[in-house]
Amino acid sequence: MAQHKRQQSWQHVRRTTFDVTILGGGINGACLYHRLCTAGYKVLLVDQGDFAAGTSQASGMMIWGGLLYLRSLDLLSVYRFSQARDAMIRNLPEWIEPAPVHYIPAHQGPPDPRLVLGGLYFYWLLGHFRRRSPGWGKTDMDGRLIRNGHGLESLHYEEGMLRTSDARFVLHWITPHLTPEQVPLNYCAVTGGGYDASEKSWRLELRDTLGDDSAEARSRWVVNCAGAWADPVNELFGIETPYKHVLSKGVYLGVPRPPEHETTLVFEMGNHGDAITYSPWGPISLWGPTETRVEDLDAGRAVTTADIRFLLEQAERNFTGPPGRSDIVSLRSGLRPLAVPKSFERDCYTLDISRRHRIAQHDGLPWISLYGGKITGCTATAEEIAARIGRALPPPPAPVNSGARAERPIEYTGFPGLSQKLPSAQWCRDHEFCHTLDDYLRRRTNISQWVAREGLGRHDENLAEIDQIALTLNHGDHDKAARSVRRYRERVRNDFDSVLERL
Repeated sequence: MAQHKRQQSWQHVRRTTFDVTILGGGINGACLYHRLCTAGYKVLLVDQGDFAAGTSQASGMMIWGGLLYLRSLDLLSVYRFSQARDAMIRNLPEWIEPAPVHYIPAHQGPPDPRLVLGGLYFYWLLGHFRRRSPGWGKTDMDGRLIRNGHGLESLHYEEGMLRTSDARFVLHWITPHLTPEQVPLNYCAVTGGGYDASEKSWRLELRDTLGDDSAEARSRWVVNCAGAWADPVNELFGIETPYKHVLSKGVYLGVPRPPEHETTLVFEMGNHGDAITYSPWGPISLWGPTETRVEDLDAGRAVTTADIRFLLEQAERNFTGPPGRSDIVSLRSGLRPLAVPKSFERDCYTLDISRRHRIAQHDGLPWISLYGGKITGCTATAEEIAARIGRALPPPPAPVNSGARAERPIEYTGFPGLSQKLPSAQWCRDHEFCHTLDDYLRRRTNISQWVAREGLGRHDENLAEIDQIALTLNHGDHDKAARSVRRYRERVRNDFDSVLERL
């Protein structure tokens, strides 16, 4: 059924002139797709990989108001992020929940905790007092988890947290919308094209990276939501904007979650005014992120031994029983695309760069580029872009699809070592555009993040289960399934095993 749906989608692409094509199926592209589909536009969403396979699968799961930007007095960003955070908590309670946070000041040196508390009250004010008021009190950890040098008290305040995962949050915006005139296609590369002035539409050359299919799509407008890849996409079409991206790599370690770890902890690092978080997520705790400026897109996504050493050293400083190399369950690495002017050449710490997004609308062509953008504020960003499109191309008075498909009940299954129930591989294959082992183990479920060695287990003890999942995803084709498992194991050896072995 999944193969048939995909073939149908390619046929729809050939037959339809879309109102808008969105390039990039991360959180911002997905939210915009939902917004435009709901308004009744004919929309094509394409991603060269899987949906949410870039930065949107590697966040800290926090929906936050931009507290760290108070240090640079970027009050506008803090205000906007705080408003967006509260709107998302209010409007999406099934996906986002209020989350208490404990801020642990450095045990020596400035800043004074009283000064930080004052900053938290100002942060609360910028959020219009909608979250729980900040304060100073016990950590409830009793020194069982946190090194006693920090003391037994901390500052506390409230943010928001995703209930499931960042990747599933992206998918939930996409999956309800699949009609002949609203088409999401993952594993669809844009290889070229241009603007046809006589037809007043874009011609987009598309290639199926999973098979032999190809098509030429037509679209009145194009929105570049490719995130860290936005600059190369614009170069492919000769689009010039006033902005570019500076890239910062953020790495998290997934480690076994201690029983007493129930609240997100934020540790003041003392360097650059930076902080590091320790967040509970299912059976693991996420420790990170790093903040490293990178130039190369592909190399920048890889976790290095230097990244891991830095995080383990920080854990040694802060925890009574810090995790070691053998405790690492999973690795997460994502690129933060930071919007800067085209002329920006400063060699600075990336935390000093504003996290505000920028929307660039081409003067002579119906093309919009999004620079920057975060999970916090994704819905507001989608509204802003949709409003721009609406001024030039009003939505149809009789929407082609004013609503979404009725959601089908999810079929659940289990996995060795996990108490949580998970969507089955067959259900994800048939209803969630799931094609590969990475799609299922990393983005449709959290198996590769919650079970050691990306789900294989410390000694490949889950290999038989992975084999069966591969067989399901490949519709019973044993040869294809075997090849996919070999590729998966090889990637785990290269990206996980070999990196830890070099520590």
